[in-house]
Amino acid sequence: MISPMNLYNEIVDGIFSRFPAGQAMYDQMQQRRTASAAGASRAVAENAALGTLLKPKNETGAASFGEILEYFTNDGKDEAIRKAIESEIEAAATRHGIDPNLIRAVIRAESNYRHDAVSSAGAMGLMQLMPNTAASLGVTNPFDIGQNIEGGTSYLRRMLDMFDNDTDLAVAAYNAGSGAVRRHNGIPPYEETQRHVPKVRQFLEEYTVQQYQKAAEDSRFNL
Repeated sequence: MISPMNLYNEIVDGIFSRFPAGQAMYDQMQQRRTASAAGASRAVAENAALGTLLKPKNETGAASFGEILEYFTNDGKDEAIRKAIESEIEAAATRHGIDPNLIRAVIRAESNYRHDAVSSAGAMGLMQLMPNTAASLGVTNPFDIGQNIEGGTSYLRRMLDMFDNDTDLAVAAYNAGSGAVRRHNGIPPYEETQRHVPKVRQFLEEYTVQQYQKAAEDSRFNL
């Protein structure tokens, strides 16, 4: 028994077999419909995946980062990851009373926003947590963006408290260890740390300027 769709296709094929130009137009129309449907399906999948990724941590059944990543093509993956990172930064900054721009600056200097980064010394993830440090902070998966940012921010808060909210010393301690900062009574004379602290300071200044510029633009448009 022939289905209505097959009958329709046979009729269309029969008509356009006599009109090649019409066949070409029909084929183009079908291609546009297919592309449009694929785009719509992709958008639905991406929105659903991102919504799952960003759900509050106390909700059960949250997908792992690897599972979420499977929903995205290369075109949309980076933007989705960045949104997830930004959400976690803001949440961690609020919990620990830290300027979110400082967290952004540390992440940029440490890993350049690569959630899968691994250093030659074995530091892992966005905020480059060493295995022992990660374990002490309760981080079971350093490549999970939420756990990594929470753990790294918690450790950064600890360094800020230890060095009287001196950002340079806290960042130096984050990078080289608090013991090294104490022994040298300041930023240790290690080449990596000597480069790292000014880099974080520069990034922090850039993000702060961008924030003020955006606030100024928003206020101008809202007048």
